[in-house]
Amino acid sequence: MRVFGFLCNHGVEVRHFLLSGLVDSIRCQNTVKMILRAETDYPAFNEYLDFFKMPFSVMPFETKISYRHKNEHYLSKIRKARKKRLGIGNYHNFRNENEALTAQDHFLGNSVSFQLGHLLWAGALKKHYTHQAFIDFYQTEGFTDLVLLDYNSPFQLMVGFSAHAAGVKVHIVMNTLKTYYTNDYVPFEFQRLYAWDQEQTQLFRQSNPQHPAHHFINGGNPYYTFFTNNQFQDRLPELYQRYPQLLGRKLIVYSLIYEKMYAHEFALLQQLNQVINDAFLPEDRPLVVVRRNPFEESTALIRQIEGLSHFFVSGHYWERDVTKEWSIQSIEGEKEWKWLLSQASLCMNIPSMAGYESLLSGTPVLNIGFGPDGEPSADLKQFTDAPFMKSFNRSKFIRVCYSVAELNQLLPEWIDLKAKSSLNDIRHSIDFTLFEPQTFAQ
Repeated sequence: MRVFGFLCNHGVEVRHFLLSGLVDSIRCQNTVKMILRAETDYPAFNEYLDFFKMPFSVMPFETKISYRHKNEHYLSKIRKARKKRLGIGNYHNFRNENEALTAQDHFLGNSVSFQLGHLLWAGALKKHYTHQAFIDFYQTEGFTDLVLLDYNSPFQLMVGFSAHAAGVKVHIVMNTLKTYYTNDYVPFEFQRLYAWDQEQTQLFRQSNPQHPAHHFINGGNPYYTFFTNNQFQDRLPELYQRYPQLLGRKLIVYSLIYEKMYAHEFALLQQLNQVINDAFLPEDRPLVVVRRNPFEESTALIRQIEGLSHFFVSGHYWERDVTKEWSIQSIEGEKEWKWLLSQASLCMNIPSMAGYESLLSGTPVLNIGFGPDGEPSADLKQFTDAPFMKSFNRSKFIRVCYSVAELNQLLPEWIDLKAKSSLNDIRHSIDFTLFEPQTFAQ
């Protein structure tokens, strides 16, 4: 019997491993355990362990996050230059990536530099990140398989390299579409990496010729099965019992961005509030249901939003520990997010992965690309023009509004678009690969 270990490093992994049904599908014929870096007593996490009856093991040693090897900086520069040369693009959460080709890009991004860099430095990374304490832990626990969410932090690299040294098969699922564009290099050996769709499968294969191509699978993302199945939908009336003010209203779901990524969001919401006031008759005005950001550091913005006439702030269900890089949403919060997306007429926000979740829920998306002056925003280009948005923007059910005037024109039309379309048409307007948990352990 195989023993699968699921590494829970930041808390958010429970979405992909437990809510998705992945663990339940594997435990039928195998042993499963959650792996924790240290003892934890977060209420939301304990709720998941209890609800899904999930056993766990704690690493019996201090897992200091190793510093990055100095060669990784050079490898990163080579890989970014290569993606620029190939027209793929790069992404950073906190700044615009300059995609203009330079002489340095032409030099670093050519195929010779690409191959030479990896020949010179790949071995150094393996030595740097392989640790005997991890190997001993895997062997003591009897793990045959290890499941990771992403692959690119120093801790994940230690876990991955050491697992391979211990003879443990490594399986990787992706957290977001952004991962490839922030770091496309998978340096340690693995059995399978589940890419989001066929396009990303090909990109990973192209960027990692050191691995057999068949190890990259067009397998989809586990968490997003949650938005396509009927789990918890029989309890949908609880949403309206909790928020009776939503009954009989057309709803716009709006998820806030992290304030350190963009600091002027309230001005955008003021403009949206005014458009709703101007473009609709009083009896037809939609209600904007705001979902707070998981990384929210201040309630000042929430207090401001609560003063807007056509806005309502829903509950906040995230636990966060900045020092331990931990963030997790309770099961109740996950249910509410799923319910809101399924019931909304429209999803709006600064472009993010919420748009993907909305489309899978059968709800169209209007993204904001204008600034406080109501005109196209250079600050928001890092989101509206992000390379991962290319696959989104192929859908006819997602659009970016680049000015308040455009929003004023489009909003009355888009608020009714869902009612005139089928769920399948909206859901399949993007290149979505449905993750199949029952095939994972095969």
